[in-house]
Amino acid sequence: MAIRILHTADNHIGLSFRQYPEPVRERLVHERFDALARLVQAGNERKAHFLVVAGDLFDKLTVPAADVRRTVEVLSRFEGEAVLVLAGNHDYCEGPDSRLWKTFRRAAEGTNVMALTEQGVQDFHLDDGAVRFFACPCPAKYGQEPMTGWVADADKEEGMLHVGLAHGNVEGLGLDADQRYFNMRTEDLREAGLDTWLLGHIHVPAPAPGTTGRPVYFMPGIHTPDSVKCTHPGHAWYIELEPGGGCRHEQLTTGDIRFIRLKRDLQHADDIAALKGECDKLEAPNIVLDLKLSGRLSEEDLAALNVLVEQLAGSFLHVERDQEIDQLIDAATIASRFPEGTLPHALLTELLADAEHPGDAHTALQLIEDLTQR
Repeated sequence: MAIRILHTADNHIGLSFRQYPEPVRERLVHERFDALARLVQAGNERKAHFLVVAGDLFDKLTVPAADVRRTVEVLSRFEGEAVLVLAGNHDYCEGPDSRLWKTFRRAAEGTNVMALTEQGVQDFHLDDGAVRFFACPCPAKYGQEPMTGWVADADKEEGMLHVGLAHGNVEGLGLDADQRYFNMRTEDLREAGLDTWLLGHIHVPAPAPGTTGRPVYFMPGIHTPDSVKCTHPGHAWYIELEPGGGCRHEQLTTGDIRFIRLKRDLQHADDIAALKGECDKLEAPNIVLDLKLSGRLSEEDLAALNVLVEQLAGSFLHVERDQEIDQLIDAATIASRFPEGTLPHALLTELLADAEHPGDAHTALQLIEDLTQR
């Protein structure tokens, strides 16, 4: 029989999203709880024995007590044997008087939700098999040494599955040039003598989809995106481990909101139409859209772009625009600013006719306008 585990990490409950207006901020805050609830439901549907949170369930130690209680309430809906919550580097355990984890434990009394804030093992004997979890919590936000070194020498009882729980960077998977995030090496994890490791910290899932066999470690990635830096829709792992070495894993999508950046250079009306076509294909109500726009447009096309962005703002969850678009200089633009026969009109018209230097007319217009505004 297989031990069934749902594996998540880096949920970062407590992110404030204060850079967004109130309705958007509220939706993003609630999404972190909603995605956690979807994850719990997925575990129940698969009759998972364990739900493992491999660190950074919370974004910081100062998460309001009400949010801690709400988080525990969501986790307690898990119908399996236990929810194992490891302290990560954002929600590290300061010691026995840690306010966050004292609040967590009080809220979890009478439930199957357990806080793993001290190094050690947790044994479970089920009808489907026995498993020993090796908990390697983070004692601080930063650390040069991994918290996993003790596991290689720890007892591994025969007839049990042995699964490590840790939080930190893995060489070759994430960047940690200064060795600040409990950096682990794959060879050390392999030589610890466990069946596999369930890790957290890096917001990108590993192993890659389609990987077969039993990986040395799993990294679920963040459960729902928190910024444009997250290019996946939010993931968790469902894992089945068999004592004989068999392993089946399935990547679950748990997020409902996406952050999408479109970086486009716009030179004419067709480019604006193409941008609109791209946006029309997106699930607008669930997307924070980040537009990085550059280029050169006529006055008419620039007005059309502004209308489009205004329309997008009414459809998407939120639209941010970073725009560096110059106005295209043409004969109509020159005539609208300078009467025919004036020196600026003659100069700009001549520069505009120089096809080998198309930007000179624009540069000259900027200089003229700067001088006339002084």
